[in-house]
Amino acid sequence: MSILSCMKRDFAHHARLAVAALVLLAGCGSSDGDDPPSFLERMLAEQFVPETSHLVTLPTYRTDDPQSEARVVEGLASTRDYLVGVADAFNRGQRTLKLEPFEWRRAGPTQTQWVFGFRLGNGPKRIAILAHLDTVPPGNADWRPFEPRIETRDHRGAPQSFLVGRGAVDDKGPAVLGFIVMRALANLYDGTNALDGLTIELIFDTSEETDFSTAYYFEEVGPPDFGIVFDAAWTVRAEKGIERPVFTLPRGAAPGSGLFVEAFDSAPGATNQIPDTVTARILGDDDAALDQLAANVAGLYQQYGFDDPQYRRAPLEVSRDAKAVVLTTRVVGAQHGSVPEQNRAQGANPVVSLSNFLAHLVDDGTLVPNNVGRMLQFMAWGWGTTVFGEKHPDLLERHDEVFALGNGTTYALTRVTTSPQDVALRIDIRYALGHHGTAWDGKTEGLLSGSSVFPDAFGKLVDRFQQDRPGQAIAVTSTNAAAPDVRDPQSPLFQRINVAYERAVGTPMPLAAIGGGTDAKGLVNLVAAGPLFSLAFGPPVNYHGLGEGAPIEDLRLSARILYQIMLGEIANKAGK
Repeated sequence: MSILSCMKRDFAHHARLAVAALVLLAGCGSSDGDDPPSFLERMLAEQFVPETSHLVTLPTYRTDDPQSEARVVEGLASTRDYLVGVADAFNRGQRTLKLEPFEWRRAGPTQTQWVFGFRLGNGPKRIAILAHLDTVPPGNADWRPFEPRIETRDHRGAPQSFLVGRGAVDDKGPAVLGFIVMRALANLYDGTNALDGLTIELIFDTSEETDFSTAYYFEEVGPPDFGIVFDAAWTVRAEKGIERPVFTLPRGAAPGSGLFVEAFDSAPGATNQIPDTVTARILGDDDAALDQLAANVAGLYQQYGFDDPQYRRAPLEVSRDAKAVVLTTRVVGAQHGSVPEQNRAQGANPVVSLSNFLAHLVDDGTLVPNNVGRMLQFMAWGWGTTVFGEKHPDLLERHDEVFALGNGTTYALTRVTTSPQDVALRIDIRYALGHHGTAWDGKTEGLLSGSSVFPDAFGKLVDRFQQDRPGQAIAVTSTNAAAPDVRDPQSPLFQRINVAYERAVGTPMPLAAIGGGTDAKGLVNLVAAGPLFSLAFGPPVNYHGLGEGAPIEDLRLSARILYQIMLGEIANKAGK
């Protein structure tokens, strides 16, 4: 059975097992007589939705807008102040064990490196729960991203209540669950010496989507002895490498006659997010020809044969302004850049759909060639509608024993921008072991040393395009954002997590090799795990997408697993 199949278990089965898990926990008494599962369950029932909802109302996303950083810092500061207020209220009911807030900041090259959170205990051994409070941009505001609400959606074979809003599942909902687990632990151990020699940290990153502040924090204070990065799915045994190339062409002079693509622009957003919309402007010196194109282009788009007859084209809207025919395509389905195969299977990437179609119109002479059109031709020639590098497999396709066939190197064409100077294409690449310059030895854990082979591969790719389609040379620069990170699922650390998972759920823990980058990458004492039980990042969850929603009961079950993990680590500290 595949990893994905293992993760798609029937929710009702999970729910029944969760009830059984509560019975297993019922023997643990607290100092004030309150049964710890009852305290945890009361917190999950009463606090998860309202606390997460409050955080969802606070925008914490970065954009290219010069005012963005000030706004996101304000939102994050409001988030911190709210959480500190909740902790203060909780602490008033505690005798000896209180949540102690902490904060760390350091000036970075582009933004302040900043983490904050809470600690229990003050011993030298550190165990941690990690989450992030920044989000990707909201995209189309029509879905009311900062107005949290409950919706019923079908998920993993059954209707389930979802908390909807930007950050509900990535990663404000999991952050609140970590906060709830911390309070449950403080309630359980208040008045005892169970945490002597131990510090439990709840760490909130403020820039995981852009710069990973936690990594800089750990450079200064050192990583914890053990930690759960509560951001992904159960349970991550490997993360792909991340590469971010930029292909550019000079804008060049406009053609002297005929119709041409004057601009092609994706909606503003992060490179790791398939955009909501893409807009192309077609100009020309003949108003009648523009009118005719406006009248016919929707039909041409529907008739165009993409490289795969089964390809789902993005919805197209056509409008006419005083100077141009304006074409807009809209996203359908999954929007996380790490899983473009999910978008292609059940949705449509607006960048891909419109670029392939307009490249065809340049090829057949409907549009006059220029450098914007040439970039679209390069996109269609290099990737077409495929996501695994199938058009140039010798350079672009890789899979292996960890990142298997169907889960190898992926290419999400996410950002195209035209400026007065140039036209630029940005791609979110999550790559398998074969695209790294240093081979994995089959046993070493953590990040692979060295960098990727993409600078060489892309040099060959643009040279090949130049030979096939002579014209203005395409320039490319590429940044290796992270190497692949591989772990040993048989290690003692993974086995301890598995014990806790089975205690809470009743079945063995699933394993996943993912494309997403988490704060666990490169730190072998940390494991990315939860809160989801499925790697399907499209609807109804919509990770990084429109209508982002957190499946409430799934996330509550994940909190129970996290609680069991922390109980096990505390017992392990005590030698039990």
